[in-house]
Amino acid sequence: MKSGVLILDKPKGMTSFKVVECVKKRLRVKKAGHTGTLDPMATGLVVVCIGSATKLARFLTDADKVYQGRITLGVETDTYDMDGTVIKSTPVPSSLTKEDVQLAADRFKGPISQVPPAYSAAKHKGVPLYKLARKGVSVKKEPKTVYIYDFQITSYDAPNIDFLVHCSKGTYVRTLAHELGKILGCGATLSGLRRLRSGFLSVDEAISVESVLEGEPGELRERIIPVELVLSHIPSIVVNNKDALFIQQGRGMSLLKVVDYLKEQLPDFLAIKADYLRIMVGNGGDSQRLVCIAKWPDFDSPKGRLEILRVWNPN
Repeated sequence: MKSGVLILDKPKGMTSFKVVECVKKRLRVKKAGHTGTLDPMATGLVVVCIGSATKLARFLTDADKVYQGRITLGVETDTYDMDGTVIKSTPVPSSLTKEDVQLAADRFKGPISQVPPAYSAAKHKGVPLYKLARKGVSVKKEPKTVYIYDFQITSYDAPNIDFLVHCSKGTYVRTLAHELGKILGCGATLSGLRRLRSGFLSVDEAISVESVLEGEPGELRERIIPVELVLSHIPSIVVNNKDALFIQQGRGMSLLKVVDYLKEQLPDFLAIKADYLRIMVGNGGDSQRLVCIAKWPDFDSPKGRLEILRVWNPN
């Protein structure tokens, strides 16, 4: 079975876990997993790693995301979305304009601190928070920093706000809606959400879950994207066969040698902001193959060694 990635368009009401199960059943594979939970009420892009590609899922999870959605003002729920129980209703100010809403949304741009909602897949001692919340167990989670690159209000027709948000991994859009409602003084809840993009992967190129269930397995296998292409958003260098073999044998590579490769292939590498570095080997184009994923080097310690995070063996 070919390892790689399938990009699917999840329908409303289905869990991300169920999407993965559909793929496993249809392709008769034992190993598959998604790269980021999408709430049942949401639709859109779910990235499913198949076979050995599951070992690299963490590097896809770290990609930034783009969502479009709807926020309803004047309503607050315990889950911060319309799947929850209404706990408060507040009149929406008649004087509120789209410009007012955009000014409030602009306050979220940049790094912000978020606490995972009580009803979320975040875990406490290995147990998802939503399971604890359903039992009435309250858990205090530490806030984490996420980044909002853009938060555009595309329309406002009271009480509904349509929006487009570009954010970092780990951002809870439900929490964003809840906090926006607090700023506007009337409360809010997320009433619709669709994931459009994860990294460079777009829902426009995704296949429907219905196609997975009804299509031929052979046709589905043809839609699997090779790992080398899926990880192309990570900066890379191409090393010679000897250095590639050393890495695969666990001998690694010195940072001095990495810097030499970077100077030759990515002259502006000091200006690059990245978490990871791909090490490739080959003659270019389709003949190149992935050797490993490494941590982006700390150039303040050039005498050290490259930190290898995952050596790639597709078998």
